[in-house]
Amino acid sequence: MEEVVLGCSKQRKGNVEVGCSSYEIHAKEKPVDVNLIENIVPEAGMMLDSEEEVYKLYVQYARHEGFGITKKSTRLGDDGKLKYYTLACARGGKRISTSKNSFNPRLSTKVNCPAKINVIVGNDGRFTISSVSLEHNHALSPQKARFQKCNKKIDAYVKRRLDLNDQAGISLSKNFHSLAVESGGYENLTYTEKDCRNYIAKARQFRLGVGDAVALGEYFSRMQQRNTNFFHLIDMDEEGRLRNVFWADARSIAAYEAFGDVISFDTTYLTNKYDMPFAPFVGVNHHGQTVLFGCGLLSKEDTETYVWLFKTWLECMSGKAPKVIITDQCMAIHGAVRLVFPNSHHRLCLWHIMKKVPEKLGGLNEYKAIKKILKHITYEGMDTQEFDDIYLKMMADYNLEKNEWLNSLFKIRDRWAPVYVKGIFWAGMSTTQRSESVNAFFDGYVGPTTSLKQFVEQYDNALKSKIEKENKADFASFNSCFPLITDCYFEKQLQEAYTNEIFKLFQDELRGMIYCNLTPTGSHVAVCTFQVSDVVKGKEGAYRKQVVYNVYMNDEEFDIKCSCRLFEFKGIICRHICKVLIERNVKDIPSWYILPRWRKDIKRMHTYVLNCYDDRQTSEEKLRYNKLCSHFSKAAELGAESNDRYMFLMTCVDEAIEKLMDNPTCKEKFISMLEEATNVPHQKFLSPLKVRSKGRPPSKRKKSKVEEIIIKNKKKVFHYFFGFFFR
Repeated sequence: MEEVVLGCSKQRKGNVEVGCSSYEIHAKEKPVDVNLIENIVPEAGMMLDSEEEVYKLYVQYARHEGFGITKKSTRLGDDGKLKYYTLACARGGKRISTSKNSFNPRLSTKVNCPAKINVIVGNDGRFTISSVSLEHNHALSPQKARFQKCNKKIDAYVKRRLDLNDQAGISLSKNFHSLAVESGGYENLTYTEKDCRNYIAKARQFRLGVGDAVALGEYFSRMQQRNTNFFHLIDMDEEGRLRNVFWADARSIAAYEAFGDVISFDTTYLTNKYDMPFAPFVGVNHHGQTVLFGCGLLSKEDTETYVWLFKTWLECMSGKAPKVIITDQCMAIHGAVRLVFPNSHHRLCLWHIMKKVPEKLGGLNEYKAIKKILKHITYEGMDTQEFDDIYLKMMADYNLEKNEWLNSLFKIRDRWAPVYVKGIFWAGMSTTQRSESVNAFFDGYVGPTTSLKQFVEQYDNALKSKIEKENKADFASFNSCFPLITDCYFEKQLQEAYTNEIFKLFQDELRGMIYCNLTPTGSHVAVCTFQVSDVVKGKEGAYRKQVVYNVYMNDEEFDIKCSCRLFEFKGIICRHICKVLIERNVKDIPSWYILPRWRKDIKRMHTYVLNCYDDRQTSEEKLRYNKLCSHFSKAAELGAESNDRYMFLMTCVDEAIEKLMDNPTCKEKFISMLEEATNVPHQKFLSPLKVRSKGRPPSKRKKSKVEEIIIKNKKKVFHYFFGFFFR
């Protein structure tokens, strides 16, 4: 290595050096072509045109050898410009402990490694390596060099993939694994999963702001600007901290006009890092699909909170209460429903009640026999009198008259027992499975650690998917249909009226007619009565039994009823009525037996509401970007066929990027986009407190100043004796 002598005229104030006006290099200059920087060993005297070229040369050498680099010892001239700096091994320097607890030290990479290069910036702006030290005092690992910080890089394509997959609700682990598969293995990646996680965190902050509560307010403001019918209300405590939230988009509000007769409400789904229960209002559309009518995030599950939520939702829906509402067995919800929806029929979730049977009765000696009787009268009971008789007999036979749970269930049997509620229209819902299906749907988008700002974004993604499924089902119903399975004219009538999914349910009833036998039992004036015997499957599916249903038909008013009450419960005529219609040679079914909510030939208001969900980019920009990506993919396929094609394509792309970056129009547009993205009005309020779960809460007692001093002195004494012992 040639000796390098530095000369410098320095200015001093006292003993302090404030600047260095010039450097002279007495070494053989060796200009280096930047395009040939690859696996070159740095030498003293090498000259390069920019700081980036010097860094590129040394970092490629370091990667090949298996160590990381860092910049240090920077010195500026009088004019404030860079004159001298050092690129050194990342393990250079001494370890300085910042840990307050010496018994719990942090990891350190410093071993005072001497490897480095010194770089001088000449007056002509060129960069010269003045001295080089290549020796290390630690082991090197070229195979692990990709883990060094200087070698980590996430390019624009990977960032785009990470962003899109994150917005689609794909987990980070799957997101990262797909990139590894695409690159041919983890060893070919220039970043780690933690780097991706850090990028996603920053990208989310850009999309939704920094604070959870502020981001929520900004989201609501943007939605309100896009569509004035967007409804939201935020409940805050005395300290200005977010407590409860409710919102409903314009499309959900419009859909309530068509399908708001039956509502399911469930709060058993925890969705976010604050453990705030997700409270969706759910219904059924004309395809039998789940449809949302707004939702809330709650801080408590008491009557007062539910009253606030129900009143807010009722205000959103212009004061139109649902005809029926189904919830789980919660006293707080029951009290709120009775106060806010006094004229709505309230039904309890049958699934939640039957789920409690083992818990409430599992300790009884005759548990299996009692459970069998309960299931029989619940799922196979024919009328209310039979239910009451068997229920009371069961309690008497097994000495259960004083069982509080069974007594309470019997008192409210009109709100959960199927034989009591089957005469009311529930759109086929017997439990809160609609709400639970929404929960399952959101499982692909949010989880226990989801923040509020992530939640609103993923909520949008979920609803976009729901809209797409409804549009697809609409298209299928108008462009296809299930073929007829009978020669009955009214089957053709319902095929033209019903959506495909509902018509499929009706055809199931037609198929069930093969088990039915009809017997006329009487006729009085215009009223005819029939008995239809049917073979039905038991709840467990292990046996079938014969059941007789009574059908009443008024020929003058065309009023027909069946004791199975399927039409009243689901809005579809049953197999027993179909049997009678065929017997009476009926061709046309009156319109009142074809519910509008199941029809496919009705234009509904919510289908005209434009999608106003949050979107940072305009559709034109997205189309241009996707078009470019498509062309680049084709070019990449051709360019990868040979090295000559690869070099040609890379040169063209690099030139295009350089021209685009130097274009002032592109820069001005980028700056204006940033200003527009950050200039969003919002209401300022604090993020919610984490909802306290059951059990003893964790606590940290605040210590007094005196107590802190005593603890500190004890630690000093302990450290003194510990050090003395090991001398």
